[in-house]
Amino acid sequence: MFTHLKPHITTALLCFILMLLLTSPVFAQQTKGPVTLQNTYTYSFHSNINNGDYELEVSLPPGYNAADTIHYPILYVLDGNTFMPLLMTMQQFFVTGEESVPIIIVGVGYPVNSLLETMPMRTRDYTPTYDFAFDTMMKNYVHQPVTSGGADKFLQTLSKEIIPFVEHTYKASNDRAIAGHSFGALFGAYTLFHQPQLFNRYLLSSVSLPWDNGSLLKDEQQFLDAAPASLNAKVFVSVGSKEENGMIPLMQQMTAALKAHPLKGLTLVEKIMDNETHASVVPVAFSQGVHALYNSGKE
Repeated sequence: MFTHLKPHITTALLCFILMLLLTSPVFAQQTKGPVTLQNTYTYSFHSNINNGDYELEVSLPPGYNAADTIHYPILYVLDGNTFMPLLMTMQQFFVTGEESVPIIIVGVGYPVNSLLETMPMRTRDYTPTYDFAFDTMMKNYVHQPVTSGGADKFLQTLSKEIIPFVEHTYKASNDRAIAGHSFGALFGAYTLFHQPQLFNRYLLSSVSLPWDNGSLLKDEQQFLDAAPASLNAKVFVSVGSKEENGMIPLMQQMTAALKAHPLKGLTLVEKIMDNETHASVVPVAFSQGVHALYNSGKE
């Protein structure tokens, strides 16, 4: 499943500093090499279930020691290529300010170099149904084959391969969370309604509920119609106030259904982020979401 372990590497930009001091011009140039994110490791991972290749980034909390008996809550963030650095840095600030408990963060991404290159894989993994029109449009855009509707297989990949590997390798407690934005949040909600016991914390930012004419809302209703006695989960759901395509009313429809069927153990937090678009809402949603899910109690 995995082929190697290496420190997480990113490439820093070349820095040019131009300073003018009175009448004496001074030119300073500094070149920075690759930067290693502290206590973060990257694994190449292959799934035998959906034949997909992944890049897993594991960020360990300060003080993590393989020799002691401490086990940590663990948060899996989808679209790890894009969101892992943001979420990791944010969490470090919260822990430093004693506003969050220390956690292990796992970025689930792909072995590619750009966000655009992830589109075929994330469409395959995060969407619950097949949409020929969307796949054709996306193929014309990214010039790569795109096949949607693989959420079921990715859920198996996550639950039967990725999670067992990570939690066998690192000292994770049974306190498990998932975070995602857009398609990633669509998959998070899909998991909530199809395998709710897999996670007990959900950070769902701008859930792509318009997908397939709101088909996930039907999954939600089927889940609720089965009359589950409990749903031991803390769920944070948010959307930007400037988002289009009916994102706000669809989110409200989803949360209203959960509220109409009170479930023992469910804590639901929903937010509409003022003046935020589908893109700009990400750091706000992740910041408030992590804080809501892991608040240490100190404000």
